[in-house]
Amino acid sequence: MDAAPAVKAAVSLNPEGFLATQDLKDRGWTPALITRFLGEHDRTRPNGLKMGRRRLPPVKLYAEARVAEVERRDDFLAAQARAADARERTERTRTERHARRQRQIEDAAASYTPVIHPEPLRKGAVRRAREPYLAGLDAAFEHHASQIGKLTAAEEDLLQHLLRDRLDDALNAVYAWYPAPGRPSGPATKGREAKASDWREWEWD
Repeated sequence: MDAAPAVKAAVSLNPEGFLATQDLKDRGWTPALITRFLGEHDRTRPNGLKMGRRRLPPVKLYAEARVAEVERRDDFLAAQARAADARERTERTRTERHARRQRQIEDAAASYTPVIHPEPLRKGAVRRAREPYLAGLDAAFEHHASQIGKLTAAEEDLLQHLLRDRLDDALNAVYAWYPAPGRPSGPATKGREAKASDWREWEWD
C-alpha cells in the first residue's frame, strides 16, 4: 500500500470561476484598480476568519472571466504599470528613510563615551562595575531619543542596545574580565567553552 502523501494540496475556498480580493492583489491589482476597472463585486462567500468572537465581513468575489477580460485591455495595463511604479517609489522612500534613521541612531550611540573610574573590584563583579553608570546610560538614551524624535519601539530597542554596548565596551577596557560584545570573557559553562553570545547572561555577583 502506498504511503499517504505528507502534504495535501491546499483547497481553494472560492467557488470555481471566481477570484477573491487577495487573489487580485496577487495578480498586481490595487484597491484603486479594482474600484476603477471592476466596480461592484459579483458575489461573496463567508469569511472563515474571526477577530476574537466577531466573524469578519464576507469575502468579495469577482468573476474570473471578467477579470481576465479587463487584464487584456491597454488602459488597464497602463494603469497597472503606473501603480507598480508608485509602489516601487513608495518602497524605495521607505527603505531610504529606514536607512537614514538607522544611521542617525548609530551616530547618536557612537557619540556616547562613558568615562569609567576604576575601582578595586573583585574579578567577576559585573553588577557592581556597571551599576554606577546606569543613570548616565538612561540619561544618554533620553537625550538622544529626544534629539532624534519619535522613535518606534524597534528603534528604541536598537538605541538602547547600542548605548549598552558602548558602556560595556568602556567597562571592558578598564576591567579585562568584564564581558563585552565580541570579546567573550568569564567562566566557561560545564562541558563547553564560553561563547560571545553568553555575555548578556553572566551575572556573577
